[in-house]
Amino acid sequence: MNIPNIEGSWKILQPIQADMDLVQSDNTVTGTYHNSDVQGTIEGTLTTEGSVLTGTFADQKSKGNFSVAIAKVTSTGGVAGVGSTMFYGNWKYFDSQGWDGVFEGVKSGEPSSAGNVA
Repeated sequence: MNIPNIEGSWKILQPIQADMDLVQSDNTVTGTYHNSDVQGTIEGTLTTEGSVLTGTFADQKSKGNFSVAIAKVTSTGGVAGVGSTMFYGNWKYFDSQGWDGVFEGVKSGEPSSAGNVA
């Protein structure tokens, strides 16, 4: 089993811009996220390969599910710099039939295309 360490501080880029702090125990991930409008929690599980995190989120405005792939950036041209860790996938409200939007973020303190994401 090759589970990456995703514990630490992250920047959510979509669907909202927010700070997120994750705690990891083996393949279980919990955390919080916040900006000036929302404060929420996130819980999820990394697949045995460690490349996909699925789970739930909840804040005072919404609740739902998400599924994101986690990977190191290997080429230029995106929001994150080469070598940074990103997640990219989808989110949805609990009562939605399909995905409602993109869920994307980058680990704080790692290279971005515009310098360091702090």
